[in-house]
Amino acid sequence: MKVQELVQQKNTIVHSVQETATVSDAASLFLAKNISSVLVCKGDEVVGIFTKNDFLRRYLESPSDFAKQPVHNPNARPLFSTTPNADLGAVLSAMIERGLHHVPVLDGGKAVGMVTPIDILLHMKEVLHFENEQLIQYIRSSS
Repeated sequence: MKVQELVQQKNTIVHSVQETATVSDAASLFLAKNISSVLVCKGDEVVGIFTKNDFLRRYLESPSDFAKQPVHNPNARPLFSTTPNADLGAVLSAMIERGLHHVPVLDGGKAVGMVTPIDILLHMKEVLHFENEQLIQYIRSSS
């Protein structure tokens, strides 16, 4: 199974902010769109991701001025992303190993989707259920 299948099925909008946006800007977007992460861009290029966990971490590190800080942290770990042609199982394994909750799907440097471990597991469950039903029908028709 490829990431592209899941991205097409989800058909969700990927929200982003520019690297100069503030933590407060991102938090407002979280609330307005009921999301838990945004991609951070420099122009059209995705340079990072900012999540609710990042928001909490910034607050705990500097409660008095965290909201005015830019979302982009050049010292953060490098962005882990995937492509539409990547294998879902491999992406899920990498997410578990790295402790990631959101992975952007980039095609030619442009964001075409976002996947989470739950998205992947639910998609795999649906595919396996469909395949199981097909096998049952085949067995019944062969008898």
